This record gives sequence, structure tokens and C-alpha cells, in this order.
Amino acid sequence: MMRKMNDIEVVSFDVDGTIVDGRFMDGFWNEFIPKVYSKTHGVDYNTALKVVTEEYRKIGDRDVRWYIPEYWFERFNLELDLKEVLFEYRDGLRIYPDAIDALEYLAENYKIIAVTNAVRDIMEFELKDVRKYFWKTFSCPSDLGDIRKEPEIYLEICRRTEVSGKKMIHVGDHPFFDYEVPSKAGIKSILVNRTGKSTGTRHIRKLTDLIDLL
Repeated sequence: MMRKMNDIEVVSFDVDGTIVDGRFMDGFWNEFIPKVYSKTHGVDYNTALKVVTEEYRKIGDRDVRWYIPEYWFERFNLELDLKEVLFEYRDGLRIYPDAIDALEYLAENYKIIAVTNAVRDIMEFELKDVRKYFWKTFSCPSDLGDIRKEPEIYLEICRRTEVSGKKMIHVGDHPFFDYEVPSKAGIKSILVNRTGKSTGTRHIRKLTDLIDLL
């Protein structure tokens, strides 16, 4: 059983896979982009998927460019407008029910922030229905020019919110970006792991479990 965490003033949440069902953006990157590539370049879908996936691999998820749709639109020669694409696929967006319940409760007792590797246009689109619960939101690529691969990003967020890392807890689904890195910055960190599979790190099964730890 995890011990209660005292003196927390700010609860920080990742967005994709934490607040919002990660399948939405997975579909954007791994289904929508290959489909448009296939149509644009006149190749079959499987070929397009292979090309796109290989290009993603070359960049890797520790590079800020990985998270910037316009970079990939240009790299793949795709004539797309991000806001139009998001609007077209808006029905596929799903916020986890436990996230809504947790946000409603926590916002009455803590300052809530979002910290994500997604660009601001995506973050604002994903959070539009729950934005009222957030005190501040941070798109690391758009606002800080990098992703959460170094503790300095979290320390900068502490500076911008004027909150000590000791009084902040960060919650997310990625072992590196949401646990290892913020922990190095001196921020209490916890993973949300809805699969129930062992992660070897402190985790909760749903966001409402966080309420009992604060």
C-alpha cells in the first residue's frame, strides 16, 4: 500500500493515455498519416505504413520533432491543416471516465496543471471539454521548445507556476517521461497503469485512486 502524500499543492497530469484515451492520437499517427501518405504518393496502405513507421523510427521519441505534426506533414509532402484534421476526427476523442471524476474532485482542493509532449493545438483540442478544471496547461514543444526528456523541463514548470517540486505530484502513463524524469527533478511521481501489468514502479489503476493518496 502506498503512503499518503502530504503538503501537495499542485497536481500535474500528462494528457495522452492519462486524461485522454491514447488510442485517439495513436490512430492519428499510425493510421491517419499512413492513409494520407498512401493517397498522396499513390502507394498501397501497407507500403505507406512501412515508410511512415520507418521515418518515425529514424527520429525517435526523444526528439521534439517526433511530436510536431507540421514537421511530418512537410517531411511526407502532405497538404494538411492540423486543426481541420482534428475537427474532422473529433468523434474519436474519448476522455477516461475516471479522469473526469478525479478532476472534478481534485480541482476543488488542489491546483491542477497539464504537462504534455503534444503541441498546443492538440493539447487544447483534447482538453476542451475538461479545460475548466485546469489552473495552467503546458505544451512542452510549443511553450518550452523541448519535450520532457530532462528534469530541467519540470523544474522550469515549477518556476513558471512558482511552486516547489516538493509540493507537486505528477501523474502519467509513461515510465520515462512521467515517472523517471520528474522524479529526478524532485517531484513526487506516480504512474497510471490501467492494464494491471507489473511495471516495477509505483502506480495506480485509475485516476480516482489518486484521491486516497493525497
